[in-house]
Amino acid sequence: MTHAPAPPSIGGVVAPAVPAGDARRQWTLAPACPPVPVVACLPHGGRDFPAELQDDLAVRPEALWTDWLTAELYAFLPDLGITTITTSLSRFVADVNRDPAAGQQGGFWSSVVHARLPRGQPVYHRSLTPDEIRHRIRLAHEPFHQALDDAIERLLARFPRLLLLDLHSFGRELDGDVVLGDRHGATARPEAVAVVREAFTRAGLTVRMNERYTGGWTVARFAGHERVDAIQVELNQRCYLNLAGRRSPGPPPPGAFQATQHVLRGLLADGVIAPLLARYPALGSDKF
Repeated sequence: MTHAPAPPSIGGVVAPAVPAGDARRQWTLAPACPPVPVVACLPHGGRDFPAELQDDLAVRPEALWTDWLTAELYAFLPDLGITTITTSLSRFVADVNRDPAAGQQGGFWSSVVHARLPRGQPVYHRSLTPDEIRHRIRLAHEPFHQALDDAIERLLARFPRLLLLDLHSFGRELDGDVVLGDRHGATARPEAVAVVREAFTRAGLTVRMNERYTGGWTVARFAGHERVDAIQVELNQRCYLNLAGRRSPGPPPPGAFQATQHVLRGLLADGVIAPLLARYPALGSDKF
């Protein structure tokens, strides 16, 4: 008798101290089959916080906010031919979905190196120096976006157009299962947004557009790009985690994680990749 694999648990995903100089970071997950014209980013699923940066933390590294289990939820992406850009580092080292010029100024939603948690608690015992902020950007932010640019360049040599999906999750009390963000039409053509929206809708998920999450710095970089449609995808954590009465998520309800993962895999394969491949039969196609 065989048993389905247990889903990953929040309690089991603990951020251990990463030794100084440890290079355990994964920037690019190459496709496990022929590549498709889709690039995915998983910017906020990492929880590693290098040991040499922890002395001034005012909170425990494992308590830092994250897009819980998104890396595990989307682990199937390379099997679909999707080139995936990811990182094991916590967003609190440097947030790759923020403008690097922002430094540590501003609140959680605007700074690249967060001084405070979303509810206002301080992250550090002191303000970081400009050199410390630049070091964190070089460590976490620059390699991520260099990997993204390299992947897009490689795939644009093969396909006439690409779809960039910036994958996140949210635990706020918002309506809908999914929020798509294209910065109100600035980062993706309506045709591309329609493909993604219809894929989620046909899978039985309720979709909102640009509500609360309009798209961060990653998709904003591609506003006006002639060959890249960039869309931020925010998945409601209630689809796969237990958020009832908790400050941080509890373990996934029985079957919820696997069921959501199965839905996501199917809708991306059949609702997104298949129509894109049909419309991009060869470089230079003017379809779509």
